[in-house]
Amino acid sequence: MRLLVLIGGLCVFAASCSGTAETVANPPATLRLSRTNATELQSAFARAAGIKAEIVSEGGSSITSLLDLQNKKTDITGTLADVAYLAYAGQLKEMSKPFEQLRGMAVTGLNTMHLLAGRNARVAALRDLKGLRVSLGAPGSSTAHITVSMLADLGIASGQFHAELLPNAEIVNRLGSGDVDAAFSGFTPPSAVVTAAMQNGVKLIPIDGPEIEEMRTRYPYLKRTLISRGTYPNQPEPVRTLGVDTLLVCRADLNDDVVYQFLDAYFATRPAMTPPNLDRAPATPIPLHPGAARYYRQRELSR
Repeated sequence: MRLLVLIGGLCVFAASCSGTAETVANPPATLRLSRTNATELQSAFARAAGIKAEIVSEGGSSITSLLDLQNKKTDITGTLADVAYLAYAGQLKEMSKPFEQLRGMAVTGLNTMHLLAGRNARVAALRDLKGLRVSLGAPGSSTAHITVSMLADLGIASGQFHAELLPNAEIVNRLGSGDVDAAFSGFTPPSAVVTAAMQNGVKLIPIDGPEIEEMRTRYPYLKRTLISRGTYPNQPEPVRTLGVDTLLVCRADLNDDVVYQFLDAYFATRPAMTPPNLDRAPATPIPLHPGAARYYRQRELSR
């Protein structure tokens, strides 16, 4: 009888230990990312109770962000569709080999190309850039990659204009002082930088024409878009231009459940999602992460 009591006591103790082990909360997952991305995603992190952010860098261009991801410095980042596609395919000159482990999580918006011309520059169209001092975009940016191809397609060789790479923060002063005649940059309208520039007499120039349409057949990630009239000061007419999808991406080795839970929190904090349309969110130009694919499948099933 005493033996039975002892066995029973051991069973209760074992069950108690087992129960205790099962009720211990899992430690939160940590996603390493840049301060820029953390700021953009702070609402999602606040909602995702089991995931916390660790800021490991200040952030940078689309290309430097992907390099950090490839080198496993970060776990998640924002980038642009063209850069992600080129990196995955091994066609990005800044990477020594294809980033085959790059995976998509979501299309998050549209980065719109702006061509700004100084108030004293005689620029009405892309072809007028010959002989001028032109910033092709921020260093290491998707915009700089695109504009090089764009101007070449227009027959404007690199020796026919004076090229620079200006950080977006310098555009207003350099255009205002006349140090540069025109500058390409990528923003989500309305941009505070562009607003400040146009308040000082800078003009917004269309990125349009048959050469641009032909270019889009070779670079399908370039999307035709419109900056609506009145988006900026002294802009009485809509301006036709190009846009590139912004993406949230990660590596293939990121835990499936973490990706699923983060996307669930991300979309819950962006109920309107305009732009982009939530139905477009899975349309990344690179393979979806399995956790992201599961999230979109279950979302369709729950409709």
